[in-house]
Amino acid sequence: MNDDIKKFVKSTISDLITNTSSNKKIAKLTKTHTAKIHFIPIRYRIFNGLLQSMNIQFGNFIEKLLHKIVESENDLKVNENSGKKIKLPLTKTSNDLIDQYITKCQNSNANENELLENFNDLIDKCLKNEKNNNLKEVNETHDIDVLFSNKNGKIFYLEVKYNDDHDTDRFSALNRKFIKSYIGVCNILEIYDKNKIKPILYYLNKKKMKGNIYTPEQENIYRGDKLFKEFFTIDYKKLDGLMKNIGDDSDIVELFDNLHRKIRFKLDI
Repeated sequence: MNDDIKKFVKSTISDLITNTSSNKKIAKLTKTHTAKIHFIPIRYRIFNGLLQSMNIQFGNFIEKLLHKIVESENDLKVNENSGKKIKLPLTKTSNDLIDQYITKCQNSNANENELLENFNDLIDKCLKNEKNNNLKEVNETHDIDVLFSNKNGKIFYLEVKYNDDHDTDRFSALNRKFIKSYIGVCNILEIYDKNKIKPILYYLNKKKMKGNIYTPEQENIYRGDKLFKEFFTIDYKKLDGLMKNIGDDSDIVELFDNLHRKIRFKLDI
């Protein structure tokens, strides 16, 4: 694997741990848990709170990692809007069409082929509407996780998630955001042909919790090594091995040990 990727993984995770364990964050958690009656010792509750914060921020790490990987590829280019949190314009008509589509999917038993047809039909209708309507009444702020192009100029929009483990409500919200963000990105780039810009919902882990009733698996959902086989020269198995073993790295272990000592002794807990 590219040595720069290895160094990036280790340094970024080290920064994540260091930034999450600031005195300010520890003090805030201390104040919160001091006011609570609980049988678990407060130092462990504070430590667990910091671990949960790191886990949430891990999604941002994956986005940064994918940007680093795209940048290392000669035939790929990161778009200037990638990684930004910006307002994405959308007509009310397309916004309503997407909401109606999500609701319809919840009450449908469509098979994979029907889902693919319905999804593409929605995208075509929205893109046609956006192209022919200059009035964009909806301007919601969305994260553009990863946006890049290949040597042929085709663009790929990635909504990035660590794991397929969303509950029902969050699952529908994720797919709704994914579709609306994609249409908004098309407006930003002024591209209204789905063959020129592809939406991909990407999970770093291969685990599949349940079937996606909103987004077609065979075309628009990538899991684990599928993204790497199609776009990257880096071996997913090597990256997977690196990520699984990074927690046993002596420098990373020391950071966690120091954090626990900091909570226990410096705050006299």
